[in-house]
Amino acid sequence: MHILLLALLATSILTGCAALDFSLPVSAEDYQSIIKEGFATNYFKTRLPTVDNKYRTKNIQDIFDKGFRNVRLRCRPELYNDEYDTFEFTEYFLGNLTKVVDECIRVGVAPIISWEHHQAEARANENDRQNYIAWWTKVAVTLKDRNYHLSYNLFTELGIDTCKGNDKLDCKESLRRNKEKYHDWTAAVIKAIRDTLGNNAQRILILGSPEKTSLGLQYIDPKAAYIDDYMMVEWHEYAAGPTAQPDKPRYWSGVGTDAQKRLLREGVERANNFTADTGLPTYFGAWMPRDNKDGSVPEPDVINFARFIVDLLKSAKIPWSLNVIDNYYKTKQSRWETRIQTLPYGMPDGERLNMSRVLDNILDVMNSPVVVV
Repeated sequence: MHILLLALLATSILTGCAALDFSLPVSAEDYQSIIKEGFATNYFKTRLPTVDNKYRTKNIQDIFDKGFRNVRLRCRPELYNDEYDTFEFTEYFLGNLTKVVDECIRVGVAPIISWEHHQAEARANENDRQNYIAWWTKVAVTLKDRNYHLSYNLFTELGIDTCKGNDKLDCKESLRRNKEKYHDWTAAVIKAIRDTLGNNAQRILILGSPEKTSLGLQYIDPKAAYIDDYMMVEWHEYAAGPTAQPDKPRYWSGVGTDAQKRLLREGVERANNFTADTGLPTYFGAWMPRDNKDGSVPEPDVINFARFIVDLLKSAKIPWSLNVIDNYYKTKQSRWETRIQTLPYGMPDGERLNMSRVLDNILDVMNSPVVVV
């Protein structure tokens, strides 16, 4: 009998979620520990994702078997008409989103649906606001009866990138700059989602930091009318990875200098202080160990950066999603990368990275005691 109990306990620890009944509401604190480590995905950043380019059912089991417990399903609403009532949206997008969510729930990987529309965030007019609410309402109604392993991340990233060099957009009106608009959009969409009832009434909703990083957490009022017991907050840094350029804020070299490590430590400290002060757990929604902009960071430094940030987040008990799964896994072929790669996004000719080796180092830290230095 004792042996059986020990075996069941061991299984619960290994799965990370077997001890919880997801047919019942999950607290934000429990959900933070459940989602652990995972990947951001591009499944829904192009049209017809499961039909002809990205997703295969086997992906989710492979992710679970590798030791990861969440997938951040980033979705681009601008791929569809604003009314979100076309056959393409309802059958292809919502239909395929449901299939992926159902497979995640079946396997034991937390599906985190995330809205991503950078132009709407930057422009932030009333039409954008109404479309934002309409999109989330359609998604919430479709999935309202799915169990509590599913969560909704209300913003993928609040940025103002689309304002730069574009005279048609007023950056002062972006959700990142205009905190009043941020709170208005957030309150309205939370009400719309909660009003769909079903499990959405107590589903975990993940707010977005108003300024993307931990610096923006200070603008979230824990006493705001839209805050309830089933909420977390997403923040992140290094979504595009570090850089080897000394004049850039994301500069990283070798094993990292004290100053370079301090920047990451300060972000984590702010996040945990925010949680202690407000009761709202946080989630590090996106980070990348390589330089996504210029390909400037050599492989040993990429590995050193990855090991440090994984260890730091582990010590702080903050879950994360690695940006992006396609760097480590061929989703269409359902296989993990094993070859040295020449990666896209401006990598110079001759720059090569073995992302399989990088992932092995990430897994090594995930499965080892904390040793932050």
